[in-house]
Amino acid sequence: MDSSRASTFIAIYRGRTASDARLVAVSSDPIIVALVVGQILADQSDRSGDDPVVGAIDCARRQGLRLIQRELRAPPSDPRDRGRRS
Repeated sequence: MDSSRASTFIAIYRGRTASDARLVAVSSDPIIVALVVGQILADQSDRSGDDPVVGAIDCARRQGLRLIQRELRAPPSDPRDRGRRS
């Protein structure tokens, strides 16, 4: 696998609170990951207000999500890697 790419997966947790939540599903399917990442980016609003720390965290999160989108769109550089991303 191309060493510049990290493993990307989506995990779904369910519970009444964050501390009660239990893992119920995991997927590394690139189509599912791309759909979820795209939806997160589309739904995100600027929540930083005047707080530069929150603004920096939100900016870094968006950059990370955009990197995942670019990696999922790029074809693997090595033909032996095809089909190994899921």
